[in-house]
Amino acid sequence: MAKAPRPNDDIGARVRLHRERSGKSQAVVAGLAGISEDYLGQIERGRKRPSACVIQALAAALRVQSGVLLGDVFTDTAAPATGGGDRLALALMSGGGEVVDLPELATRMQSAWTTWQSSGHRYSEVLPVLPALIRDTEATLRGRRHDPEHHKVAAVASDLYGLLRTVTRRVGRSDLSYLVADRGLRAAEDTDDPIRHAVARWNLGHTLLISNEHEAAIELATHAAAIVLAEAGATPAAIAMTGALELVAAMAEARAGRLWAARERLNKVRPVAVLASPAGNVGHTMFGALNVGLHAIAIELQAGDAIEALRIAEHLDTSECPSVERRFTFALDLARAYELRRQETGTLLHLLDAEQVAPEDLQYNLAAHDMVRRLVQGTRSPMRSQAVQLADRLGIPV
Repeated sequence: MAKAPRPNDDIGARVRLHRERSGKSQAVVAGLAGISEDYLGQIERGRKRPSACVIQALAAALRVQSGVLLGDVFTDTAAPATGGGDRLALALMSGGGEVVDLPELATRMQSAWTTWQSSGHRYSEVLPVLPALIRDTEATLRGRRHDPEHHKVAAVASDLYGLLRTVTRRVGRSDLSYLVADRGLRAAEDTDDPIRHAVARWNLGHTLLISNEHEAAIELATHAAAIVLAEAGATPAAIAMTGALELVAAMAEARAGRLWAARERLNKVRPVAVLASPAGNVGHTMFGALNVGLHAIAIELQAGDAIEALRIAEHLDTSECPSVERRFTFALDLARAYELRRQETGTLLHLLDAEQVAPEDLQYNLAAHDMVRRLVQGTRSPMRSQAVQLADRLGIPV
């Protein structure tokens, strides 16, 4: 029987991943770690296994924990650690794959996106297909670089990297966000499509939000919104992208503590949602009046104003929303609002709603887990038994 691989068997791929994410060359990292550039190259290609001392030196050079390079520690706590994140990282780093026909590649990519936006079991359905899709997309990009239809392959790639940006964050691998955002930008540039350029910048803006780089996110979103209108004109798609980018800036303002600035941006973007409605789901951003409302709720929760958040929620209807993520977010935000008001029954009921909408999202959401723990620990009402059952289904020790 074949021996199962140990966590550090893929250390070379992880070293390369974090080196590229840091923007450092092999020469720089090797110099900082006190090893030769050739030795570092062999480590990254899996030809040499570094000693414990070298691992510590590389971790110091890359400013990560040694356990991150060994695969024992994840650099993000947005979701429980899973093997799916490592498989995505290896697919992004290892190459391989096959050159496939463009229609087949586009169909596979669109199927993955549709499942991700619409299925309550999207993790178990999408994660298994992504590594092969990544490798085949990369191989097709390389193999058809001088093909007259290369820009169409690049369009598929830019869509895929947009999907990977949100998937990697939710499986606890935000360390991959800059990598996929950068590849998405490069792919978008090869399409000569200003809308795709804007979508790629929108994805980068979300990556900056994750990293708490609020000022950079605001600057990027504001600049990108102006560029897309200048390059594409005031079409519904371009207007939709300006709105989506403004929402990134609004959330950055809120997280920076400038809540009134965030509210002002939302007030400006509300009429944009009406003008953009004919464009539909541009770049899978789901921009529209509902999305503006969800951002308004998030900003009020950031401010600690549960009453205003619930007032806004009364005017939103997510029942017909095609995005499972939006419906899940709505239920989870309502649970947060009721928790702020110390209304345990409302908190539990909306957590159960979130579970019904997207059970796997609840499994992966640590903020939801914390709410469940607090319910179990603090509830003295008859609802406690239901909270305990929910904790058991999520595998939360109580």
